[in-house]
Amino acid sequence: MSKSKDTPYYIGLGIIVIIFGYFAVTNVVHYINKDKVVDSNRSEDRAPVADKFLKKFNAVPDFELVDQNGDTITNDTMKGKVYIVDFFFTSCPTICTPMSHNLKTVQNKLKDHPDFKILSVSIDPDYDTQSILKNYADRHDAIDGLWHFARGDKAATFQLAREGFSAYVGESKDSLIKFEHSGNFALVDREGIIRSRKDPYGNWMMVYSGVEENGIEPQLKEIIEDAQTLLNK
Repeated sequence: MSKSKDTPYYIGLGIIVIIFGYFAVTNVVHYINKDKVVDSNRSEDRAPVADKFLKKFNAVPDFELVDQNGDTITNDTMKGKVYIVDFFFTSCPTICTPMSHNLKTVQNKLKDHPDFKILSVSIDPDYDTQSILKNYADRHDAIDGLWHFARGDKAATFQLAREGFSAYVGESKDSLIKFEHSGNFALVDREGIIRSRKDPYGNWMMVYSGVEENGIEPQLKEIIEDAQTLLNK
């Protein structure tokens, strides 16, 4: 009789154990799957930036410049090329030399690709004559035909910088420095469109930091990686 009375108790206990086990297993599976999703997202974050993750900004406005070798450089000249643009002047006592040094690093990383170019545009064309640009190019080991140090009409150059590349350029109020300008690099694709990625905070950035400034490191690794993406497209 005792055995018979205990049977419902053990049956009830067994049902409780089964129900508890079901929910426990379900929760374990849920958290395992959740971890897989997180790991997958982290892997995507570590993956190289694909072309579709490089935003298209505006097209580069028409320009006409003359480089250190006397060659005319225009939109048509650069058509079909992937190139980096910066604005500088040879007598700059502050950020220009570090910018050019960093561009030399970029040049040497991408020099084996025939469709890669660099265009450094002087904002002081009255002083930066062809011969001065040539000397500056030689000092930075610029490869002829790859890295163009160019000059053009001053007003047109300022307009190109401000309206085409959203770059800050202007006359300086400091008697020791003739001009002020931002230390950024812009990346242009084969169709003449400015391209860029998101910053670490998820915001689109139109340009890349070209020099250490205000605690921000130059984004050389990023612009090299993104230029390679466009070159391999």
